Amino acid sequence: MGAFALPRRATTSVRALPRPEVARLLAFVPLALFGALHWGALIEPSRAGDLLVALAAAVAGGVVLVSVAPEAGPWRRHGIGAAVAVALVAVALLTAGVPLRFLEPRHWDELLAGLVEGIGSTPGVTVPYRGVDDWTRIAIVVGGTGLICLAALLAFWPRRGPAAGARPAVVSVAALAPARHGRQLAAAVALGTLYGVPIVEHAPARPYLGGAVFCIFMAAFLWLERLRADQAGAAGASIVLAAAVGAAVAPQLDGPRPWFDYQAFAAKFEPTHAEVFNWDHRYGPLTWPRDGRELLRIKARTQVYWKAANLDAFDGRRWMQAPASRNEPAPPIQREWLQRIKVVDRGLRSLQFVGAGQTRQIFPGASQPALPVSGGTFVTAGKPLKPGDSYEALVYTPRPTDAQLRRSGSDYPAYVDDYLQADLPVRGAATQILQPDGTTPIDASATLQFPRFGVRAADGGPSIVYRTGAVDGAGNGGRVISDSPYARLYALARTMAQRARTPYQFALAVRNRVEQGASYDESPPPAAYPLATFLFKERRGYCQQFSGVMALMLRMGGVPARVASGFSPGGIDRDRKEFVVRDTDAHSWVEVYFPPYGWITMDPTPATAPALSQLDDTPSFPGSGSAANQGRLGQAGDRPFAGAGSAAPLAPLDRGTDWTLPVVAALLALLAAFGGWRLWRRGRLPFAPAAPELAELQRALYRSGRHPGPQVTLARLESVLAGSDAAAGYLRALRDLRFGGRGTGPTAAQRRALRRQLAAGLGAAGRVRALWALPPALPRRNRPRRSYT
Repeated sequence: MGAFALPRRATTSVRALPRPEVARLLAFVPLALFGALHWGALIEPSRAGDLLVALAAAVAGGVVLVSVAPEAGPWRRHGIGAAVAVALVAVALLTAGVPLRFLEPRHWDELLAGLVEGIGSTPGVTVPYRGVDDWTRIAIVVGGTGLICLAALLAFWPRRGPAAGARPAVVSVAALAPARHGRQLAAAVALGTLYGVPIVEHAPARPYLGGAVFCIFMAAFLWLERLRADQAGAAGASIVLAAAVGAAVAPQLDGPRPWFDYQAFAAKFEPTHAEVFNWDHRYGPLTWPRDGRELLRIKARTQVYWKAANLDAFDGRRWMQAPASRNEPAPPIQREWLQRIKVVDRGLRSLQFVGAGQTRQIFPGASQPALPVSGGTFVTAGKPLKPGDSYEALVYTPRPTDAQLRRSGSDYPAYVDDYLQADLPVRGAATQILQPDGTTPIDASATLQFPRFGVRAADGGPSIVYRTGAVDGAGNGGRVISDSPYARLYALARTMAQRARTPYQFALAVRNRVEQGASYDESPPPAAYPLATFLFKERRGYCQQFSGVMALMLRMGGVPARVASGFSPGGIDRDRKEFVVRDTDAHSWVEVYFPPYGWITMDPTPATAPALSQLDDTPSFPGSGSAANQGRLGQAGDRPFAGAGSAAPLAPLDRGTDWTLPVVAALLALLAAFGGWRLWRRGRLPFAPAAPELAELQRALYRSGRHPGPQVTLARLESVLAGSDAAAGYLRALRDLRFGGRGTGPTAAQRRALRRQLAAGLGAAGRVRALWALPPALPRRNRPRRSYT
């Protein structure tokens, strides 16, 4: 500093650029920022902003940690470190999207379960992740925020120093720039992971340039604090040259086969077991294992049946998906019956998207492209959905009241006539109806079109629809019925339809008849025609028999019906406001068309069925829809639709007040306040000032690393600063005030000049330190004068 050579706190043989802890903090920020920007791109849209908030908190925590005096006792060092660690853990979780209530100890088990669930899904997800699973998103983001905060704790944890009064007079290079500690290397590993994982999962556009930049930042983090001022230029040039050479050589080493196949390695961690369902009816014994495995988690406003497929074709023995999609226009929409659901695949492999009622839309961002098929269902356009996949869907699940259904009538749109058809086997003399020359093959079937409810069948029977499209309404359909295994079933259905005044009354009668006297049995005896056998002989079966025979009887009686396959509502996780669907919830039910509402769920399966064992008594979350439909949805003997018309309007799921930003802001404010307090404590003089007029100068010298001493005199300071006009002017103003009674002390210009001298030769860090040592405030006027002694 030329003639302005103030006494230093300790004489050093060399000077670092800058102080070690400051250098480490300055190198930490760009390296962590570089990794955070890459990690945020693992999710689409990017969550880099959340990681930047975590980085700001980590830097604030680092400032607090490095402000702890090395001579502080172990309890103080570790106590402050633990407080900062707890605060950073909270910031890492909250910025990742964890709800505030999960930080309460009573919710830690749910927090852990959610994180484990999300982490378990990450190996199988596609990057960048566009799915809607909240816990998968949280797990990805918390990985980045956690690495940033962990690296800050490792890099800046308070280190033990010499005891007070044992400060050496000369500091060696090794003491000034300590050897890399294991914690700093661990911090470098954490920051390397923060950059490396996104590069492995999602290759950047310019990998070699990014690698060179990462190399420079990492070298600065590891070595900057060990450099002397005269070594900085040569070290920087060497690192840049090494990074440039590496960027040039790397493309030549990038062969067709990887040195380490990380994709194959990561595949080992993907879920290996997933349930696969054939949604068509079989009616045989249920032999597949059911151990309560979780298949789906669905976030929805109300409790409904989760549909995967429509079984809208009856081939004479069983219900199955129609070979071709049906063009089915949507009924008039009532907004209160629309809801947006989030579906997370936890253990299911399926080409079908699981929705509810009529799925109107699969929103963009689904793990697989969606194609619409018949009756408001969707399938994937390519690979099947697998564990870890997720999507959002808009579903329409009408829930009219009993009174509304009784008034619905039979004014059906034309397209539902397809749901009044069934293929029935042709036997005996009836085969000549289809092939007069008697050459009809064995197991031939005829497609019968049943008349609508309330319409009398021509000549006592339904019409025959030929594959050419021609319709035979001359009564031959009655001959096919009478010569088929379903003659008795048809007679019963027509009789019940004639006795009913409305389609709804008929549907209730059929449901009661199907359930009456029947028992739930997963191993029914085999039969050539299982539905007829179930209704009139065995009376044992499971959901496929119950739903299959009800849907067939409704069609025969003139009411459009179909079978739906998927899952019952499942259990309710009230804390996370999600429905948990397990393998035991696989189910089949009936959908009946009631104008103008559309397809309405009715379920004839007894409540003792395992698929219904997890239904809760409150099918909607509080405040999110109607709770009128208590108990079993659509079960025989219930009033499943009563009061549902009063459902609340469509609204997002109530998540309560989002306290994330306020809490993060409060934590950052607390960290900043604590850091400011620590800086203020470090800036206080360890002794009383020699005189009121000298207090500011003594404090400024002490903060800038000089030791004026408690007994220094004004004359001594003036002689030391005699080579600096600016500093001498500051001291002359003090002398005039103290001994001459002239003026009001140093002016603002004199204080600025002294501040520049304090920072001279120390670079940007010195200017910041001088600004802290001598803040830019006007000197106080009319300060009380005390005795100099």
